[in-house]
Amino acid sequence: MSRTKDVKLDCQAHTQENASNLDETHRGPEARHKRREAVLHNNRGVAYANKGDYELAVEAFTNAIELNPNLAMAYSNRGGAYRDKGDYDRALEDCTRAIELNPDLAMAYNNRGGAYERRGDYDRAIEDLSKAIAFKPDLGEAYGNRGGAYANIGNYDRAIIDYTNAITLNPNDPQSYNNRGVAHYKKGDYDRAIVDYTKAIELKPDFAEAYYNRAEAWLHLGEWENAQSNLTAAVRMGVDISDGFRNEYASVSDFERRNGVKLPADLAAMLTLQQ
Repeated sequence: MSRTKDVKLDCQAHTQENASNLDETHRGPEARHKRREAVLHNNRGVAYANKGDYELAVEAFTNAIELNPNLAMAYSNRGGAYRDKGDYDRALEDCTRAIELNPDLAMAYNNRGGAYERRGDYDRAIEDLSKAIAFKPDLGEAYGNRGGAYANIGNYDRAIIDYTNAITLNPNDPQSYNNRGVAHYKKGDYDRAIVDYTKAIELKPDFAEAYYNRAEAWLHLGEWENAQSNLTAAVRMGVDISDGFRNEYASVSDFERRNGVKLPADLAAMLTLQQ
């Protein structure tokens, strides 16, 4: 069980514009005032998006764009908000417009790449996210998102490299540790996976997904007590553990047969009840 990290938005909106791109209606004191107001609306939209209120975020970014149609960052941010709403077509449209206005805008490539990744277009996602990293090598979100794209095509070595870079840039991000743990798990490196899941939980004690993922790794190592305690924690936090277990195994007996083990009765009963 893993997901890519949500794309973050940028409140430092670009306010410099090429005057040759502005017609007479966008010049002069009144136009400058509108551009300043556009930045305020953009930043208000970022605040809404960070709270998860994407409807109000989209409204604020739209207001910014109406006030300043050349504000590339507002298009990029609105694209990020649409992405997090699951409206990938509008996200791609907005991010593409942002890139047309500012071809060097790393966050626009990051947000568009995130939309492609969510839509399952991993090759385009990797292409865009690589451009974001080229323009802004310290953009941790882009490494995390590209790691998710690599993981989804089964290139776990590249995913681990990207997640590690994301962690280096932001060592307090629990999602990156969790995602790197998943990549280690997929490679069969359960010990390293547990180290990463544990770090994710230290940073975010209510990280239900990390508890479930750590339980899976403990199962493969035959650490039944640790597995059961982590599954119990995940269930207490609202995780349907069958959602992840069924992705790999048809049943408890299927797990036992494929791994050559016999689960304790109480642990087997717990997994069975969740199916």
